[in-house]
Amino acid sequence: MKTELMNEFFLLQQSRSNAKYLDILEEKIYSPIQKANHKMTSWMTKRGTMLMKLEKNAQLRMSKIRKKFLKY
Repeated sequence: MKTELMNEFFLLQQSRSNAKYLDILEEKIYSPIQKANHKMTSWMTKRGTMLMKLEKNAQLRMSKIRKKFLKY
């Protein structure tokens, strides 16, 4: 079964011109993957920035609380 599929794929590649095949490959495979990668990285960047701001605010509040209540 695998050999038949591989042969069919090879024949499909040979039957189409190289430019058409590359265009189809770009349109059906590479473009959606690039879009998904872009969305994921931008989401992770936004989330990381938000978490860093929250951490900074928490550290500032903790230092104020320490100064106010834990005087040495």
